[in-house]
Amino acid sequence: SDVCNSIGTMSSLQAVIDNPGLYNGVFCIAPNFRELHSAEVALANMSMPVLRFIQKQLREKGQGLFDVLAKPDTVKEILKTPYAVRSAVDDTLVQVLLDPLLLEGASNVVFDMLSYSAGPLPEQQLASFPENKPVWVSYGKQDPWTPPGRVEALITKPPVEKVIGWEGVGHCPHDEAPEKVNPEIFDFLNRLYQGKSEVSLEDSVPFFVDTK
Repeated sequence: SDVCNSIGTMSSLQAVIDNPGLYNGVFCIAPNFRELHSAEVALANMSMPVLRFIQKQLREKGQGLFDVLAKPDTVKEILKTPYAVRSAVDDTLVQVLLDPLLLEGASNVVFDMLSYSAGPLPEQQLASFPENKPVWVSYGKQDPWTPPGRVEALITKPPVEKVIGWEGVGHCPHDEAPEKVNPEIFDFLNRLYQGKSEVSLEDSVPFFVDTK
């Protein structure tokens, strides 16, 4: 099984589509709908050439801007936009996110991600998802980056069994309200492993959540 957040949702869904034998389900947190996708941009015939020019400039000349932004104070301020629970944006979280950004080649990955305007959207991935691979979707109702109506509409896709909306949290509910999110993840794991030993918060080991 896979637990994913934001842009990681599409990577996880695609991983299951490409290698269904390796996974038995996906728990999605605040799925990203790729607002820069050519199918999502208004007046694409006119706006996409401009957008692609900006993306090209970022890839070729954006290192200076990246270096300016990849600072603890700047990252902390940026995170205050998608996080509804401001107290979750602490120095530990900032450092966990910043350390990978300081690795060699990290800026190339970031600019490539911002420049990718093609490929399948989550709705398209779920429409062609392998059978018997349950998907649970969740999101924070105060998330400025995730359209609630579009998330709720995913319940119409065959593999999606459940859509959960949490009050008072934003784009990263697993950071902002783990006391709400973790029990749902364990319920999902128990649903996948029905008939086998039950997974619980009390006897579990820490697990990794694929984020950002």
